[in-house]
Amino acid sequence: MKSVFTKVFSCLGLALFIVVFSSKESKGQDFSEVLKAQGDDAEKLLENYVGPFFTGFGVGMANGWYNTAAPHKFPGFDLTVSVNLASVPQEGQVFKFNASDYSSISGVSQNGGAAQSTADVETLFGPGDTESELQLSYQREYQGQTYTVNSAVELPSGFGFPYVPTPVAQLGIGLPKGTDLKLRLMPTIASEDFSISLFGIGVMHDFKQWIPGMKVLPFDASVLIGYTKLSAENSFAGSEITDDGTGEISVSSLTYQILVSKKLSILTVYGGFGANSIKSNLKMLGTYTIQAEASNGAAADIELQDPVDLMFKSGGARATIGLRLKLAILTLHGDYTVQKYNTLSVGVGFSVR
Repeated sequence: MKSVFTKVFSCLGLALFIVVFSSKESKGQDFSEVLKAQGDDAEKLLENYVGPFFTGFGVGMANGWYNTAAPHKFPGFDLTVSVNLASVPQEGQVFKFNASDYSSISGVSQNGGAAQSTADVETLFGPGDTESELQLSYQREYQGQTYTVNSAVELPSGFGFPYVPTPVAQLGIGLPKGTDLKLRLMPTIASEDFSISLFGIGVMHDFKQWIPGMKVLPFDASVLIGYTKLSAENSFAGSEITDDGTGEISVSSLTYQILVSKKLSILTVYGGFGANSIKSNLKMLGTYTIQAEASNGAAADIELQDPVDLMFKSGGARATIGLRLKLAILTLHGDYTVQKYNTLSVGVGFSVR
């Protein structure tokens, strides 16, 4: 059991840092360039560029909690592995750049063209055909001197794949009174420069039993609340821009839903309606050194302390419809959720009622 969770979430954690902290070429170089912008501008750029990843990943973590509204009988259980694919909408594939929104960025040139004061800039999940170079021009105070900085920030084009995959593995345990306890638990996995951990807990409860006359209706109905949090950390020590820097990511999702399902022989039709609340945090901690070149010929290695601390919040209503096929104890399921980032989920499991 442990090896299954370890393999699934090790891949997930590596994917997190490859996507967020790496580029198509040089991780250290690209983040050095981004950090050359003034502090608020650098964070704003990162928020626009990687924000769709956190939204898509958060809604993915809110999926996969159920494939029926019928709780297990005590002491039934199930083990389910799902893959959720959140679709990034058009507004998450590009963001509108306006030079007037920034204090240190005067324009953007795309694919080698002339600089413009406004442009549509690709995010990580853009179509992959437009590279943007943001022109920097500002004065920066450092160690009692003023540097007039003229430089550039290169934002690579997107991956050309507007989907955020999220694997989820969980254990469901039947309790008395029509209640299921659902657990997502992964011990901390650590290497020399990387660690990741995950915890999730959910409760599904049959509410038909408490409403007079509803118990005899020919379908199952439950309420569900589920919470998942992933925390990951990666060391940047030894890169071009830092000797002690670390990147930290945390993503948490809370979902609450009303579920209904109808079993038809080996086929179950299920659905749910509710809402998600998603919070994510991206930090770059430690000391980072960037090379600033001034128009008057002066140059400096400028040190930045803990330069990035971004919080992302999203959520909203959601509605799901799906099908489950049960062959003995084997289950196969697929569902589609309409929400901020529409999500397709497919999975396989073992269920003992």
